[in-house]
Amino acid sequence: MDQRPGLNPITEEDNQRARAWRVFFEASGRLQGVLETRLKRVCGLSMPDYNILLALWEAPERRLRMGELAERVVYSPSRVTYLVSNLTRDGWVVRIPSADDGRGFDAVLTPQGVTTVLSATRLHQDAVREFLLDLMSDEQIEEIVRVFSLLDTRLRAQQTYSGSRGHSEQKGNRA
Repeated sequence: MDQRPGLNPITEEDNQRARAWRVFFEASGRLQGVLETRLKRVCGLSMPDYNILLALWEAPERRLRMGELAERVVYSPSRVTYLVSNLTRDGWVVRIPSADDGRGFDAVLTPQGVTTVLSATRLHQDAVREFLLDLMSDEQIEEIVRVFSLLDTRLRAQQTYSGSRGHSEQKGNRA
């Protein structure tokens, strides 16, 4: 065990909670890496790109106000603006003035974007099944849902309490 002063106990090798954090952190990072590599190679998408396209695919009329899109994918508004600009350049999304008030903009999935997100979703689902879901029993899947639902509830409550949106600047948190 590392004896350097000031280390957080989460680094203690014999600490089961530290092991839980470490295995989650490392395994989820590796899975995100596999997903990102496959999406880039086959579809030309990063995980954040995919998250944006998927959120638009799931939205009514395949469109969302930019601010609502940022909330759904849990990215900062400025990051969403940057990503949508790139997706617009690639022909997968268009930005149009909002029909609600004309001051803001909506991101809208194009027909080419629909084709891309459907292809990417098949690839994404296959990889998640291969590396995660097919290896687990129904009980293990239920436990994952239970644990991460608790985490999500706590994080949402913290966001409400602190008044911040808590936007993550990380890759694919929708994966």
